[in-house]
Amino acid sequence: MGLNSLIFCQKNEVSLKEEARQFSLDFVKLYFQKNCKNYDLVSESVIILDGDGIVEKKNLKDKLCKSFNSAIRNKSKTYKDYLEDYTIEIYTPQELIEKSGVKLPDYYIPTETDYFFFGHKLKDDKKENFIWDDMFIFMVRKENNTWIFKGASG
Repeated sequence: MGLNSLIFCQKNEVSLKEEARQFSLDFVKLYFQKNCKNYDLVSESVIILDGDGIVEKKNLKDKLCKSFNSAIRNKSKTYKDYLEDYTIEIYTPQELIEKSGVKLPDYYIPTETDYFFFGHKLKDDKKENFIWDDMFIFMVRKENNTWIFKGASG
């Protein structure tokens, strides 16, 4: 691979990662609106990363909407509070494995547009954990030039 190709690949990955970050934050922002609009952004098949396999979206609607509406435990908090209080991290599948040692399930086949959102860790100077942690760990994927919620932590 030539230097120009390598630079292009690195720029493309950074660009995709930034897109994944922005989509993920937009998805999180919908938690604060409590109307289950997130459901429209969910893939037709959802990968449950904690071992339940791949589940059809239509079989999860009630559970997903209930979970989305329960993501914020302290309802007086805002999206701005969230951004101020929590760290936001985006990982490729390889970065996730390298940094955390996590083993991804065998039924999950990564693509080059998969990114994992970790937005559940309080910043060091913050005390109140006002979110349901599981709802702030998920996977997004770009399919047909559109970002979707593809995987849930369980």
